[in-house]
Amino acid sequence: MPCDIAVELGENLEFARYHQMVGSSRTIFHMCGRPDVVRTIDDPAYVIDDEIVAIPIGCFPVSFLLSRYQEEGILPWDHVPGLQSGAVRKCSIPASVTGTVTTQELQTLYPFSRQDNRNFHKFEKDVIAHFTDGLLQRKDTLFRRLSLFALEQSLAFFLPVISSTNADNEFGPGIHTTESLLTAKKYAGRTGAIMVFSTPDEWSLKCWEPTGDEWRRLTAKWIGLSLSDIGVPPDYQTVDVIKGVTSTDQSKAQRQNRFLNPDDVKQTAFVSYRGCESLRRELKAIIFIECSE
Repeated sequence: MPCDIAVELGENLEFARYHQMVGSSRTIFHMCGRPDVVRTIDDPAYVIDDEIVAIPIGCFPVSFLLSRYQEEGILPWDHVPGLQSGAVRKCSIPASVTGTVTTQELQTLYPFSRQDNRNFHKFEKDVIAHFTDGLLQRKDTLFRRLSLFALEQSLAFFLPVISSTNADNEFGPGIHTTESLLTAKKYAGRTGAIMVFSTPDEWSLKCWEPTGDEWRRLTAKWIGLSLSDIGVPPDYQTVDVIKGVTSTDQSKAQRQNRFLNPDDVKQTAFVSYRGCESLRRELKAIIFIECSE
């Protein structure tokens, strides 16, 4: 096994359960039918490099990687009129970059550039140490992963941030949380944030835990599978909170047009105004991530 992949999977495959695939970004784009991105990676005029990446469970590999590249500023994108826009910091091209294609060291271009450290245990240990009350280790703690821009929007108006890149939410529009800090970290990326909540009191909320056929139909609907026998589970219409597991193979299910397979990582989605309001009252902390440590 290549060393870079072994680092992502951890000793004794301890991190494997958090990933649906780990490998070359170029190969992943090729497998998912994006030759345009493959050509971009191969073209020395672009700054997207072929690298070993880990794709978290419960998302489409292509949309996950392209969204990450967009947030990191290495992928050009067009603003769609009518959508909200945030402030973008003005950046300049390094002086050493000229009209001639040359090979340069990253630290020469950007002195503050650091090598990534994918030690998730270190991240978990460090962030837990900041909360001396044991908040992050409680069984009733929920984590919501999001980009810094989505965080800004959520703090302005605590509702689901609907955009073209969040179709990976398997339980439909809502605020999706997880009990796994490492899963939240993987989705938040290098410069995202994690909102930390205590589990709301459920006595006044209608909760639903779909399993089996109900779970398959619900997830198939919201990842856009064109199956003829997808019907709306009756409980979906009136619930405030949906609890269930994530999926393991969204990309493969999409290509084969079949139902998803469940994983064992749990998620909780707040899918009504009352559900979102109850979660808002339980916000305990916000963890800002500055790098991949």
